[in-house]
Amino acid sequence: MVWAVVIFVSGVVPTRSTVHVVFGGHDEVFTTAAHLAVYAVLGFLLAVAAGGWTVNPRTLFLVLALAAALGGAIELIQGPLPYRDAQLGDFLMDVAGAAVGLALFSAVAWGRRPRSHP
Repeated sequence: MVWAVVIFVSGVVPTRSTVHVVFGGHDEVFTTAAHLAVYAVLGFLLAVAAGGWTVNPRTLFLVLALAAALGGAIELIQGPLPYRDAQLGDFLMDVAGAAVGLALFSAVAWGRRPRSHP
């Protein structure tokens, strides 16, 4: 939940000028990578919180839907804000990032399974 709150707050506060100063000329590359990375972490953390280290397709779908809902809600909130832009590309990167996080979670969870010895 804490990570979701961090994502929400950073999604609605004015950050454009800071990003431009720090990454001048590469704002789009940074923001695209940031969307992918923060939602990958969100997907991973939500999957662990929702199902422990068990890979359950229903749980993974629910986590993907929750991450997509958060990303979509933030983009809708950004629309009327004069200092933010609502962008479909950002939403798509959010969903892609969550999917990457779920893939990483699945790989780690499968690797943590006890091995049977013959």
